[in-house]
Amino acid sequence: MTSPDPAFGMKPLFVLHSHGRGGAETHLFALAQTLSRRGHRPAYAGPADSWLMKRFRAAGFPGDALPMHGFYDPVSMFRLAWIARRRGADLIHGHLTRGARYAGIGGRLTGLPVVATAHSTNAGKHFGRADRLIAVSGAVQRFLVQEGYDAERISVVYNGAADPLTLPVQSTLRPTLNLPDRAVLFGILARFLRDKGQDVAISALAHCEPRVHLALIGDPETPWGSAMREQVRIAGVAGRVHFLGFSDTAPQLIRELDGLIVPSRREALSLALIEAAAAGLPVIASRIGGIPEVVVDGETGLLVPSEDAAALAAAMGRLAADPALRERFGLNGRARFLRQFSLETMADRVEAVYRQALAGARP
Repeated sequence: MTSPDPAFGMKPLFVLHSHGRGGAETHLFALAQTLSRRGHRPAYAGPADSWLMKRFRAAGFPGDALPMHGFYDPVSMFRLAWIARRRGADLIHGHLTRGARYAGIGGRLTGLPVVATAHSTNAGKHFGRADRLIAVSGAVQRFLVQEGYDAERISVVYNGAADPLTLPVQSTLRPTLNLPDRAVLFGILARFLRDKGQDVAISALAHCEPRVHLALIGDPETPWGSAMREQVRIAGVAGRVHFLGFSDTAPQLIRELDGLIVPSRREALSLALIEAAAAGLPVIASRIGGIPEVVVDGETGLLVPSEDAAALAAAMGRLAADPALRERFGLNGRARFLRQFSLETMADRVEAVYRQALAGARP
């Protein structure tokens, strides 16, 4: 196979099975946009009604419907091979386990090299057909090696985030919430799932002084979201917990917070933490998974044990009482973002993996 001429860019075909929006979807669309700015020509194959399909097509990128019913859908497998040939793809890049499986089979059918990105520390199947693997954190890389994958095939590429400081702050959140002047507003930016630990933060808030408030950013219309509304009522903190819903402008919205909390029970790498660092926000997060690779305890934020509401409450109280500490953590986090977690750094590393995959492509 002839490798693409770098002067004309590469044509990666992304494959991800999803209907909604989460960290993997947000990452993939940001990657596509960044690669496009660099002269590459990305395309997407996935469910026709997905958030990603809508975003790809709205941005002018090619998007082809690929249902991927379950993990064995022969029609989708052959359709992916047809899409790759039709689009003139140089390689197929699958995300998450289902995307990795279909990308791997598509590569076998077309002879194209395959890259697969693992976004989780608990899903290691179906990556075996990929020529190169990307792990979004060292924690994910270690998990893949434990699952039997060759460490030499795995590259750690941290998710990147756009720089929100290029946009003006809207300064609408606090007036909308009618917060007192001395209120300290922490926030959680996450889907409403048990793994994200909103319940731990609500329990912690009940032990914080009354001027501490909590904003929950994400769509609460899930069973867990309903449970969180009930917990807020029972805990007696309804006036201090604000359900803001899902927002496409969340990276700008979090700039109006005093700090971000990531109380997760399981986390490969939190994109919200990177967005907080980009915005210069201090953070409090669970010491699990890939989180310590983003948050330097005592330098950019505070790490606490997972599911420890008392420790989380103490950390919230410490930051609430010390504006200078919040500012120092935020500035340090911002500097760390610029060094390691920008979109350009992410794209540099993904391009390097693509070149490795293309150099070792099957004939």
